[in-house]
Amino acid sequence: MNDKTLKWVLYILGAFCFFIWISLRIEPLFNLMLKEKIVPEYWENTRWGELYYFNFIKDFQEKNLPPCTTKYRYSEKHPPLEQADIILFGDSFFDFTRMTTFPEQLSDSLNKKVHYVRYDKPMEYLDQHNYSNRTPKLMIYETAERFFYTRFANEQPDSYAHDKRNLLRKAFDATVGFLFVHNSEMVLDQLLCRSYLTNDIHSSINTMKFKWFGYITDQTPVYSNKSKDVPWLFVSTEVSKDPSGFYYRHTKEEIEKYCDHIESLSDKLKERYNLQMAFMIIPSKFTIYCNIVDSLRSSYGNLIPELYRELDERGIPVIKIYDDYLSERDNKLLYFGTDTHWTEDGLQIALKSTIRKIDSIYPRNYNAQLNSAMESPNLDNVR
Repeated sequence: MNDKTLKWVLYILGAFCFFIWISLRIEPLFNLMLKEKIVPEYWENTRWGELYYFNFIKDFQEKNLPPCTTKYRYSEKHPPLEQADIILFGDSFFDFTRMTTFPEQLSDSLNKKVHYVRYDKPMEYLDQHNYSNRTPKLMIYETAERFFYTRFANEQPDSYAHDKRNLLRKAFDATVGFLFVHNSEMVLDQLLCRSYLTNDIHSSINTMKFKWFGYITDQTPVYSNKSKDVPWLFVSTEVSKDPSGFYYRHTKEEIEKYCDHIESLSDKLKERYNLQMAFMIIPSKFTIYCNIVDSLRSSYGNLIPELYRELDERGIPVIKIYDDYLSERDNKLLYFGTDTHWTEDGLQIALKSTIRKIDSIYPRNYNAQLNSAMESPNLDNVR
């Protein structure tokens, strides 16, 4: 290769690398190269289940998944915080749109204004948004089981840490953030896995490694592809021996500490914002369907039943779905096989339990209205 040719090759490679560097920082350019586009905050807007994109093994391409719908918090139906009758704080379960989302269905079922916040620190959020409505209201705090430990191992913040940096410092930090993207390795990995040039090759190689050698990524270490209905994948955090996992044995002292923090949050919400908190923990998929891979239920760390017991003793309202899920798991598919989230059947069980709990804890003058809602024909599907 002569010098002129080499120079042009280097120019082209340099331009390509610069384009990649820019693309990691500018989403439309990044999406331009992907075979399946990434829609901001719509991780479920994909052809396959969420966990397939951790391993790209074709055996786990779960077919006939429902398409995503509009997220309730982006819709015109979503009321402002101050105008809401009920306030929900939660994670991706309440925001999951392969069906009409839980907050929207709750709003429609009760004919009440439901404000949903995709956030796990209520006191911080309410302080940041200067919430001041002193009318007594219900607040529901939802957490997935696998995120419970990170949210309640320590006391939650009770105020918002306002940004006190000056304009020059903010501009400097924004520039540094653009130059050195904090999640650039993850974004680059997505590009290498999902681009037009690499997606099919990457998937074929991973499928071959799985079929020939049984290799699968540590992100989805537990699986089953023997079911006639759907393949099953379980994410590593659900099946670990860490505090977020199925096998971790929480001590009595740890359970009491978690519940101390939940009770403290409940007391602060009541005192400062006149909000009555109800607590909902959604079991991890592996907690309910460990039988798919022949795990013994006796191996379960028993987090949810222990939380129920301790919170009941403290008088904290709890929306309980664990036992209902166990009793229905063989009759209905409560979670998508290759996703961490619930199906419509799983959501409906939680919705029914929520409405019953609301009916039991609201003040009497409000309770009658909820009783009316429970008797309405449009709730036949959740009773």
